[in-house]
Amino acid sequence: MTDAEAIEVMGARTNNLRDVSVSIPKGRLVAFTGVSGSGKTSLAIDTLHNEAQLRYLEGLSPFVRQYITQRNRPKVDRILGLGATLAVDQRRLNRNPRSTVATITGIDGHLGLLYSRLPAIGAERAAGHLTTAHFDRNTPEGSCADCHGVGGRWQAQEDLVITRPELPLFEGASPWYAKWRSGEHAFVPALAEKRGVDLGRPWKSLPEEFRHCVLYGTGEEKVEATVNMTNKNETAQVTYTSSQPLRGALAEVERVFVNAQTAGAKQRYLPYMRKQPCGTCGGNGYDQAARSVRLGGLTYPDLIEVEVREVRTWAERVAGDLDARQREVGEPLLQDLGRRLGILNRLGLAHLQLSRSAATLSGGESQRTRLAAQLSTELSGIIFVLDEPGTGLHPADKAHLLDIALELRQAGNTVLLVEHDPELIARADWVIDLGPGAGRLGGEVLVSGPPADAAAHPASLTGRYLAGKGPRLRRARRPVGDDTGWVELYGLRAHNVSADLVRIPAGRLTCLTGVSGSGKSSLLGALATSVTAALNGTVTDAVRQVSGLQGLDWVAVVDQEPLGRTPRSNPATYSKAFDLIRKLFAGTDAARGRGVNASWFSFNTAGGGRCETCTGYGRKLVDMHFLPDVWVVCDACDGRRYQPEALDITYEGLSIDQVLGLTVAEAGERFSEPRQLAETLRALKQVGLGYLQLGQSATELSGGEAQRLKLASAIQRGAASRKAGLVVLDEPVSGLHPSDVQRVVDALDVLLDSGNTVVVAEHDIPVAASADWVIDLGPGAGPDGGAVVAEGSPEAVATAGTPTAAFFRRYAAGLPLLSEAHLAPVHDQVVAQDDHRVGGLSRASAPAGRDRRGR
Repeated sequence: MTDAEAIEVMGARTNNLRDVSVSIPKGRLVAFTGVSGSGKTSLAIDTLHNEAQLRYLEGLSPFVRQYITQRNRPKVDRILGLGATLAVDQRRLNRNPRSTVATITGIDGHLGLLYSRLPAIGAERAAGHLTTAHFDRNTPEGSCADCHGVGGRWQAQEDLVITRPELPLFEGASPWYAKWRSGEHAFVPALAEKRGVDLGRPWKSLPEEFRHCVLYGTGEEKVEATVNMTNKNETAQVTYTSSQPLRGALAEVERVFVNAQTAGAKQRYLPYMRKQPCGTCGGNGYDQAARSVRLGGLTYPDLIEVEVREVRTWAERVAGDLDARQREVGEPLLQDLGRRLGILNRLGLAHLQLSRSAATLSGGESQRTRLAAQLSTELSGIIFVLDEPGTGLHPADKAHLLDIALELRQAGNTVLLVEHDPELIARADWVIDLGPGAGRLGGEVLVSGPPADAAAHPASLTGRYLAGKGPRLRRARRPVGDDTGWVELYGLRAHNVSADLVRIPAGRLTCLTGVSGSGKSSLLGALATSVTAALNGTVTDAVRQVSGLQGLDWVAVVDQEPLGRTPRSNPATYSKAFDLIRKLFAGTDAARGRGVNASWFSFNTAGGGRCETCTGYGRKLVDMHFLPDVWVVCDACDGRRYQPEALDITYEGLSIDQVLGLTVAEAGERFSEPRQLAETLRALKQVGLGYLQLGQSATELSGGEAQRLKLASAIQRGAASRKAGLVVLDEPVSGLHPSDVQRVVDALDVLLDSGNTVVVAEHDIPVAASADWVIDLGPGAGPDGGAVVAEGSPEAVATAGTPTAAFFRRYAAGLPLLSEAHLAPVHDQVVAQDDHRVGGLSRASAPAGRDRRGR
């Protein structure tokens, strides 16, 4: 094929790609397939998209480029026929609390223009000239003068600091005093001695003046106390006497919260605090102009609090009320706004509020929100690179995703789809299947051709599923009977979830199901936080009461958040396997002869055996000024991270850097002792990470790989703990090839074998159908969801009249989950945009519960 017909890739070696050369047809829907870790994302995102982005940036002026964070240059000999790309990968959104659905999708800009340009309908326009900045609470013009756009501030609350006043202060009345220790804690006993107060009595029986001083401080009155503090770097204690006013528990909580350096550290203090709304703006963060100007009957802060589906209705109302003068300005804005809102609706996000914080979105919602921003363009000739956009989508919503991909193709674009779902892959025009295995065993193109070619290839695991020959998921279910214990949540209220009682069978695998936006992630989060708080003796606003925690000692949350941003973090360090490996090296005769210990073998410790030229990275970053920075191999250690003195010390014939170069599977074969190391490596292999190198940078891991590393750590924790725990997982098989799902389910059974309770939120029907207990949420999304509509065994839930139940029945009958009624063969006939329009604005033309074809 010519450059005009195809993208020609020659000699791609990014990550695990092995000198890949392949021709990718343009103007087609091309599916990149293969087992997890086979190199799909390395080819589609890290090679094609990164190269296209770098070529675009090279056309900008050097002055502009110095302010842009540029991607790494992919390792490839040559790429011909590559055009502009837009990509949505699996990176999580930034956790800036000011980032919302409206800001991510660009809808905030359209609304700001509408409110600043069109006169208010049915009300007087606010005095003065208004701009879009007046409707942005992140600007001086638009933010409330009293709270600066934040909407309020976190304040410590007495009832959260003192949760059990019937107990003595240091014996459980306050988790703050019982768990978190600081120098100030020593001044409370000193004050009690000074006032003659017995701290062994219940808190509520102590004198009111003393209790007030403990909570709010002593003002100018100083209290002298002797404080014993452990030196962080030594085992010795430091004793000193100080005389100062008692700050008070509430002020102390707020102080440590403000000074906490990480989000995780701040999270530890939130159980003692509530966010108090700003009295001036009522908590919305906007200034007077945004709170007073009305359009279509709503102010800007009111509008962004309603759901996307209601914003569409509002936009139609505004479009219908435009006069001739307003139409010239408002109609183009409303048309583009309608298109963006329509895409959000079709991607299963109609239940979201525009003000919804990015930090509160589930992984699938985050990715689809970013996808909606990219798909709102009407450009043609673009290469869209979509990395598993179906993540977090209920099977009932996947038809819309395929429709959108085909519409993009029909508009003259090329769509590169990284996908695992065989039913979606079968409807692609072209398949590029990588493999045959993962990591070092992958990185080769097995098939480049129509889906039928992949289905016929004998070495393609994807092809087996395309041909209908892939094995079904197998799991021996654990019965839920009269002797089963239950974890019970009373009065649960979290986002859209509202339930008087939610029951989780102890020691069983429970799956939360429901359409996208039905409340699965909200319930899962409320379960984890409320049980954690109950085990710590505190309470949360989400749940009124928690019971049935006998035997539970810990909670593990296994999500897809990145492990860290530093390249120094890797599977060996995260799993603590490297601690054990360094001890093995420190125990060799050569190490003892040199008098070095385990920390000397750490590449994170200065003054030890690491290479100081690259500080243990093995690479050095070269600042290229106006071009992308380049990582080059360290010339001092040749990329081996360590000095020659450290590399000379070997354990069973391997140097320390050679051990880091082993895959998990290879290391498992080499290290049978100590037992803890062997068990750690076995846990990593159990979750399907046998292909990862021990020293592979955590920044190169996908969200699914990061989640499985956390799952392996939970398995280790469950094996090491004498008491059972609660493990919650949000979509644990997202991003996994069907052949890898069995490994994760087997790993969940390992947790159950240790007596733990496992709860997952999952859209994958085979996984849900294998669970011991199912809680189906719905019946719809947003305010139409959040209720428990069915619960019980998968067979019991299958008899309900819910969307999930219908797919349970299809799976039990051995039918394709997405029939032709869900996914019509529309390769050559793509449905046009809605013909029914009001004032130039797209309108939903299908009845509720049906798509635009009336299916």
